[in-house]
Amino acid sequence: MSDLLYTVSMPFRRKGKDVLKESEFILALSIDLKWFPPDLAKTVLAQAEKEGLIKKEGDNVSPAFDVSSVKIPSGFKPDPGIFEEKSLFDRAIEKIMLGTGMEKRNVIALINKKNEELSKMVEIEVSAILVAIEQQVEADDLIDEEYSALINPSSSQ
Repeated sequence: MSDLLYTVSMPFRRKGKDVLKESEFILALSIDLKWFPPDLAKTVLAQAEKEGLIKKEGDNVSPAFDVSSVKIPSGFKPDPGIFEEKSLFDRAIEKIMLGTGMEKRNVIALINKKNEELSKMVEIEVSAILVAIEQQVEADDLIDEEYSALINPSSSQ
């Protein structure tokens, strides 16, 4: 699982709540855990929302996944790389992991198998999207993004 997923899980676990105020979430990351200054904690919140890990309703945030199913490694501290933009392929892997509970290596194996079945005639991202769909993981945003990249290659990542 990803550092961002672990990072997002911690405030909810520490507070023992399924819903937090945005300010509680930011303070948990910055003051309670001492992981980030408040402005970077806000960036984590924005990134988590963008990647579909949290849901915002007004001033409240809640996880878009089962926090209790996330096994955070002992002594975990987030990698600063969680703020980097992830490729469509990486985001597809994470969506499948979240939607199915599978480990990353198993997800990648499924994607590679799908790509082999298709005689490698499609981009690996397309194979990843197909695996997501087969695993009943919502992938509409990935489909739209990949379609845009295919019809307009100059604007792709």
